[in-house]
Amino acid sequence: MVEFLKENFLSPFVLVAVVFCIFIYSGFFKSKERFPYKSLIPLEKIETASGIVCSNPSKISSGKSYVVKLKLSSVSGEISGAKINSQASGKISVLVPAKIVESLYPGKLYSSSKNGVIIEEGETITFYGKFSKSFFSAESAEQLQQPQSLKQKIFRFRAFCRFAFKRLMYGWGSAGGFILALLSGSREYTDSSLCETFRNAGLSHVLALSGMHLSFFSSIAVGTGKKILGKKFDFWLRLFGILFFVWFAGLSPSLFRALLCSLILLFCGIFFCVQVNFFKVLCFVFLLHCMIFPDDIFSAAFILSYGALAGILLFGNAFKHIFQSFFPKKISDSLSASAGAQSVAFPLSLALFKSAAPGGILASVAVCPLVSIFLTFSMVAILFSFMIPFLSPFFGAIMNFLYQIIKLTAELFALLPLVEF
Repeated sequence: MVEFLKENFLSPFVLVAVVFCIFIYSGFFKSKERFPYKSLIPLEKIETASGIVCSNPSKISSGKSYVVKLKLSSVSGEISGAKINSQASGKISVLVPAKIVESLYPGKLYSSSKNGVIIEEGETITFYGKFSKSFFSAESAEQLQQPQSLKQKIFRFRAFCRFAFKRLMYGWGSAGGFILALLSGSREYTDSSLCETFRNAGLSHVLALSGMHLSFFSSIAVGTGKKILGKKFDFWLRLFGILFFVWFAGLSPSLFRALLCSLILLFCGIFFCVQVNFFKVLCFVFLLHCMIFPDDIFSAAFILSYGALAGILLFGNAFKHIFQSFFPKKISDSLSASAGAQSVAFPLSLALFKSAAPGGILASVAVCPLVSIFLTFSMVAILFSFMIPFLSPFFGAIMNFLYQIIKLTAELFALLPLVEF
């Protein structure tokens, strides 16, 4: 135990990360917003906000609106009875009605709109509305037609790819909505009852884009590429798989953590670093993440993502010694990883949400392998559906069968009562 503490907690990265956590989460030190609002017009007076959308639209719990981040270029508002336009900088959160965001989504109530607005990352938009509390509440939106930079053209291509993917997934019903959430982070078509079931079963991390999804996509890219290009391109295939998935899905706190960890470990392999202390890497990534995206520090996704992985790295081996006496290696490895994650995630969930699922350990062991099988079949089904469109309904039926198995398994664990206070 002493050797374990010396090895992990005498590293500069670990010590700095621990001290930083104590200062930031105790309230002693408050982080400043990295891109604060700056303009001649006070924030509470703005009526129009123009700029570039810099995040994926995220649906709020009520389902009536979405939240996006807007990098401002100009604002306007009324001051002392006069309409004033002003340049602006910084980022604000915009609350956008669902009818605007979903105007181009397949199968949605508003998808027949002729004047649909593309609310996706990289798009230049003007929102009309008013500022309320910490959000700018949009009532309408307008797509600004102007010459696009190469970066914006790439983002427009990404938006069209996401729309095409949503059209295919919409045709697969509930299974398609589940795949959409797993591969792109979009939950517009995810069954609301499934989200509730996963939450009560302690499986919310499955729907949150993270290292599990990133490693799966990287493995798919390597497995496919090796058959075509050979083993010597292993590094580039993994790098392409990781970067493509993150580009398509968009950055979330948990996915950015997984991206940084994956890139560091990938480059360590190139330079023949045989022994890598994963906990020290996690602490370094934590500090780097806080510098790049300080706004993520207090988000639940950020806290739970780092907490769960830290639990696996710190306590996973201790649980393994217990479980390997009773179970085969594969089962004991899964149980120890799940128990390590829950040892930290459980108290964090109680602190953040005032409730936690005690069955999360067993639920993860049972459901995560099923999700991996589901994702593997989904990649094959998506490929063949794009190549041979008339086979799409056939593959959709198979995916819905697998989806029902996952849902029923999760529902069994969701029957366990939540721990609340």
